[in-house]
Amino acid sequence: MRRAILGLGLGATALMVLLVWLALPMLARVQDAVFDGYQRLSPRAYDSGASVHIIDIDEASLAAYGQWPWPRSYMAVLTDRLFDHGAAAVGFDVLFPEPDRTSPERIVESWSRFATGIPPALPDLGLVPHDTRFAEAITGRPVVLSVAGAPEGVLPQARAGVAVTGDVPPNLTRFPAAIGNLPDLTAAAAGIGTISLGRNADGVTRTVPMVTEIGGTLMPSLSAEVLRLAQGAGGHVLRTTQGSGEVSGGTVAAVAMRTGALEYPVEADGTFRIRFTGYRPERVTSATEVLAGDGIDPDLEARLAGRIVLVGSSAQGLFDIRTTPLDGQIAAVTLHAEIIEQIMAGDFLTRPDWMAGLEIVVVILMGLLLTLLQLRERPVLGLGAAFVLVSAAILGGLAAFSLFGLLFDPVLPVLTVLMVYVPGTTLGYLAKDRARRVIRARFAYFLPPELIGRIEANPVDALTPDGAERELTIIFIDMRGFSTVTEGMPPDRVVRLVNTWLSALAEALVDAGATIDKFMGDAVMAFWNAPIARPDHAEAALHALAGIEAAAVRANAALSAEGLPPVAFGIGINTGPASVGLMGSRDRLSYTAIGDSVTLAARLEGLTRVYGVPNCVGDATAAHLPAGLRAVQLDLIAARGLTEAAPVHLVLPENTPGLEDFAATLATARAAYLNRNWTTAEDRFTDLATMDLPFCDTARLAQLYLERIAAFLRSPPPPGWDGAERALAKR
Repeated sequence: MRRAILGLGLGATALMVLLVWLALPMLARVQDAVFDGYQRLSPRAYDSGASVHIIDIDEASLAAYGQWPWPRSYMAVLTDRLFDHGAAAVGFDVLFPEPDRTSPERIVESWSRFATGIPPALPDLGLVPHDTRFAEAITGRPVVLSVAGAPEGVLPQARAGVAVTGDVPPNLTRFPAAIGNLPDLTAAAAGIGTISLGRNADGVTRTVPMVTEIGGTLMPSLSAEVLRLAQGAGGHVLRTTQGSGEVSGGTVAAVAMRTGALEYPVEADGTFRIRFTGYRPERVTSATEVLAGDGIDPDLEARLAGRIVLVGSSAQGLFDIRTTPLDGQIAAVTLHAEIIEQIMAGDFLTRPDWMAGLEIVVVILMGLLLTLLQLRERPVLGLGAAFVLVSAAILGGLAAFSLFGLLFDPVLPVLTVLMVYVPGTTLGYLAKDRARRVIRARFAYFLPPELIGRIEANPVDALTPDGAERELTIIFIDMRGFSTVTEGMPPDRVVRLVNTWLSALAEALVDAGATIDKFMGDAVMAFWNAPIARPDHAEAALHALAGIEAAAVRANAALSAEGLPPVAFGIGINTGPASVGLMGSRDRLSYTAIGDSVTLAARLEGLTRVYGVPNCVGDATAAHLPAGLRAVQLDLIAARGLTEAAPVHLVLPENTPGLEDFAATLATARAAYLNRNWTTAEDRFTDLATMDLPFCDTARLAQLYLERIAAFLRSPPPPGWDGAERALAKR
């Protein structure tokens, strides 16, 4: 067995090491999910003073200024107003590849394309073409226009080159051509950047290319280029493993990128991993607000002055929406803003080349340690070690992310722990299974059989072998006049009567979700909320009254068919804390409950004879009265063995015939009784005694109070008397 455990542990560890080395796509998806979880647990804190702001061509802007694309004259005005309000640099996450069809010189062409009778030309109004107006607005200003990679199109030329320290990494994002802008606009722009963001197989954007090769030319991203212009820098430098002194295993991989004075890490393929803040409304201003009005708006100036401004769109119809780990739908321009914020703040997420090696070392150490512990055949120690190792991997990964921005993947270390622990523990379990079966058989022998099925799922919590205190609702049901009914009856007939009656009650209690504690001759005790917890235990017990009544009717019908006398019964129900668990001797245990609440339930059942009613219910249970039932307070009783007085209620269906008159008369009589108005109380209790009701021996109940009144007339109650009566009967 020890050799088998050792072989399984080493084999599982070797398999996990192989999986780390192979870097399977399926595991990459799991890794992405883990890193996304890190982002959601610990998103990057947003800095309200960040030096980037977004101008959003949103739905409101389209509603105010018309469908997209807008006339380039609008874009010119937008550009002018951005710089008038102090923008340090402007980047357009928008393409302008075709001439403006709304420009004055193109209106006749547009109108006459599918119509006749249009004049060949309009009078020369001296209007500047829209594209020219926009080109003039961006000329001489730090404005970046965008290009997007495409299978065919133009071959853009970078305004600022990307120098590479070493060979160009082979796994950069590449396109044969690009969708660009009108030549005049391209010539006027101070910077050209790519907006091809890329996306993962699951459609979630986590990284963005900072440098893209288009037709053999290295092009910086929009975010990198606008950072260059904001600094007045000359170009970009892509640092690779060849020029950094890092070990690359013979491959060329990107390591970092420098734009002006700012250096930031990139992944092997030249992408930048974003640590998201998520959508922040304070980062965004609607284009409508910029275009509206004249002059300088102080509030707008406070948002734009000295900041990099990115112009993009969140309008659904423009299809520039992305999914991120934090946002299901967000404007793509927000990703560029997040990148700029991180670079300027120096807050990065990185997964260095050595991280995979570290994960392999962690896998090996965890696998060997847990295998050695398994060989000691101490399952609890192994479980504790497994828990500690799994927690260390998960919490270590989260701490590395939150504190240092490092991406450590805990998935394979956790899988290693499971792959080593589970087979080893299973082997140990199989070796001891025979002994456990013997123990379970003996354990079941000491418990009521009906509990076994329900406690198997969680025996410790259910059976509480060391005892536990829970709030229970306890019920006692007892046959009335058992001795009188069975007097002179042959023993077999007595057994037949008791078994028929108790079987019917047991079935009704089990159907109501009760745990039957014990049968005590002609009585039964049961409770709710143990071993299986249920928050509605008091309501369940009160609902059970109808089922018990129906079961008694069926039992009496069966008894009558066999020539046996019918049986009456009394019910006591109470709710309160009780000690519950396995109790008894070493050789004979029983799952039961004890405590004052149990004692009171038994006393309440005994009081049903005193008041001549079918049930007596404690105040704590009556407080949870379900719809359709009504509780009538019968008395205030300090039961024997208990110090505090408690209200005693009769619970019946609301539609019970005569219940309304009974409750009103009793309430009036008790009110006079508590106010020491003895004459009125006598009269009302006398009225109560004349009522003929199937659910109460009103004469007995009235006589009980009339006797108390007679005693009080002889000897008045002391000052502070609250009407409580001490019940001397035990059951």
